[in-house]
Amino acid sequence: MILAHPAIEKSIGNKIISNNFDAGANTELRHLDLLYPDFNIDIKAEQEALLNAETIVFQFPLFWYNMPAILKHWIDKVFEYGFAFGAESILNNKKVIVSFTIGSPVSMYPNEIIQKIVFPLQGLTNYCKLQYVGEIFCNDINGYSEEAKQNAIKVANTHSQKLLDLISSPS
Repeated sequence: MILAHPAIEKSIGNKIISNNFDAGANTELRHLDLLYPDFNIDIKAEQEALLNAETIVFQFPLFWYNMPAILKHWIDKVFEYGFAFGAESILNNKKVIVSFTIGSPVSMYPNEIIQKIVFPLQGLTNYCKLQYVGEIFCNDINGYSEEAKQNAIKVANTHSQKLLDLISSPS
């Protein structure tokens, strides 16, 4: 799992989802904000981690209809020519799942908006000859009040189970 969350200690949803994922067998959690607080990505280490993965999960909170800056920077650095694309690319055929959380209600994000949000990552997987398994997301995960916090915990645990099911399902 490639986790991008600049304030994970304040997060309910992404913390639960990433912890549940990390507790699984044969999983590796790469928390970009903790590994690279200065945005100085160790490209070779990240590429090696991707080569060792069967499925790549991009996990992040949605920030203004987009991924956090560190995830975009990480993709720009790690998915380089000769590794992720081009005649000599070696990353081909890995599975990719896009998993994200949204603090706002479902009504704010109809399906056509969700498809625009995931389009860049679908394009990345297509261009790099990876297998786009799908996206999974959840809404109303802000936790601003005690009631909202309890709801966020429930939603995050449900999201986690759906993610683990999606990873283990045959493609």
